[in-house]
Amino acid sequence: MILAQMQQAQLLMLAGFVMLGWVLARRQIALRKRVSQDSRAANRELKAIQKRKDPVAPLSDAPVETQRWQVAMFDLQRELTAELDTRIAVVQTLLRQLDERIETLAKVQTNGSTADIDAVAETQAVLQLRIAALSHSGMTTQQISEKLAMPIGDVELLLGSSPVSQNE
Repeated sequence: MILAQMQQAQLLMLAGFVMLGWVLARRQIALRKRVSQDSRAANRELKAIQKRKDPVAPLSDAPVETQRWQVAMFDLQRELTAELDTRIAVVQTLLRQLDERIETLAKVQTNGSTADIDAVAETQAVLQLRIAALSHSGMTTQQISEKLAMPIGDVELLLGSSPVSQNE
């Protein structure tokens, strides 16, 4: 009887080990299945992200108010760039005229006569009056520039500094 009880205890212990092994094996299989499903879902998401192309224009999928703001900023940028370009052209024209006057003064110092200065001043005064007359006749600065074969910046500069335009 003791032998039978011992065999029964060993048999129950063996059955417990088998059940424990079976439970652990099922948990391992379930865990692997869950990991496999998660990795497949993650791979699908990665492929979808890789296939998705960003829009060509930045903020094209943004709200309407943001897009309006972006357009306004681009317009402002274009206007400021144009204004800066115009001012750069005026400064370059002024520098060129300054260089010409420096050369004239250097010639006068070497020659010792003021006839050259008077000739340059007289030529510039005649040119200013001619530009002012063309402007008053209704021509635009672009048309005056083309007619006199002068840069438009020089025409605008002489038109702004002419005695006729200052009196009005």
